[in-house]
Amino acid sequence: MSSLKLSRFLFIIILSLTALSCSSAQIDSEQSANQDYELIFPKNELKAPSEYSKELTPVWETWAYLTKDYVERSSLNEEKMTELLIKEMLKSLDDQHSNYIPPEFFNVENTDMQGKYQGIGASVDMNRSGKVVIVSPFDGSPAKKAGILPGDIIIEVNGISLEGYSLMEAINLIRGPEGTVVELLVKHLLTQKTELISIKRESIKLDSVNLRSEKNDNIAHIRLTNFYPESGKDLSEMITQVKNNGAQAILLDLRNNPGGLLSSVIDVSSLFLEQGIVMKEIDGYNREKIWNIRDLNYNKHLKIPIVVLINNYSASASEVLAGALQDYKRAIVVGEKSFGKGSVGLMRPLSNGGGISMTIAKWYTPNGNIIHEVGVQPDVPFPSQDATDTTGIQTDAAKNYIRNNILNRK
Repeated sequence: MSSLKLSRFLFIIILSLTALSCSSAQIDSEQSANQDYELIFPKNELKAPSEYSKELTPVWETWAYLTKDYVERSSLNEEKMTELLIKEMLKSLDDQHSNYIPPEFFNVENTDMQGKYQGIGASVDMNRSGKVVIVSPFDGSPAKKAGILPGDIIIEVNGISLEGYSLMEAINLIRGPEGTVVELLVKHLLTQKTELISIKRESIKLDSVNLRSEKNDNIAHIRLTNFYPESGKDLSEMITQVKNNGAQAILLDLRNNPGGLLSSVIDVSSLFLEQGIVMKEIDGYNREKIWNIRDLNYNKHLKIPIVVLINNYSASASEVLAGALQDYKRAIVVGEKSFGKGSVGLMRPLSNGGGISMTIAKWYTPNGNIIHEVGVQPDVPFPSQDATDTTGIQTDAAKNYIRNNILNRK
């Protein structure tokens, strides 16, 4: 094999290694609950270092021996070997949120957060056992119509076992063009029974703010399903509307909300808080970054009473919002302990057209409470035996709490 090819191969390996140490702190669907990724391109081209860790010497030695002595060295597949090396490096981190994204999927991965894509309409994540789990099917989505439930574990996609697949790879098997059909073999959380479900993919438009109560109710039940670029503005307009119609309190429903854009949760938090910080971010160098409440070019709502309803599938940005409002005592948090996804993700492009997603920091509430793998504990627990309950027992309990402890005490 030519020295030029060898140099190219080694450069790609070095590039992928170097990217792991060159992140700066900032922000999947089929849509992943692990959505808090910002794609960051390096300001300058990354150069292979002249020196490298001695622990990596066996990598170069193995490649040199293969190119010199392997019987079929002319058939060595540089691309395949490079991808396998990158995957194994990331796998060694034992972090389900750090993954390799192949070139054929990398551009697709960056379309989620603009509010539309083609697929089944569900947010997914990978649990600590390496299983792909449904965090939430979106309201009115093909997934929800077909019977997909929060907590379902996806075992196979179109007959292909997901054993050993990364979250990104699984997501891109589930996705596909509008009008095509995907078959998911799932294990339901409550029954532990498996079911083969066929779902016709659609173009999914993602609205994040929905009014669940009647127009003139004095308690406005507003469901926030995700954090998209316009979520703050949409929520502000919705609250203005219900206040004008006589609402005296807000039930902000974050159940099954998988998270979203970091900038969006700062906007939403700033709707209800006048000043201070929304969260702290601490990276691997123990550097702290503060995300402050900010001014908005639309109405804030600083006085109306708020109760925030969460459950076991309220994740990521949902937990940031609930934690901030709880710490400032701006809202009472009710429901169940949240998911516990409080890490900051970053995506970096690689020279082969692919990319890597990786965890670069962890989030803390204003009072310094860690979110990752801990979650947000409700001030008032309202347990539910049914993860699909978005209108019944918990909602009634939350509204009764507002009536008895807020409205009747005015």
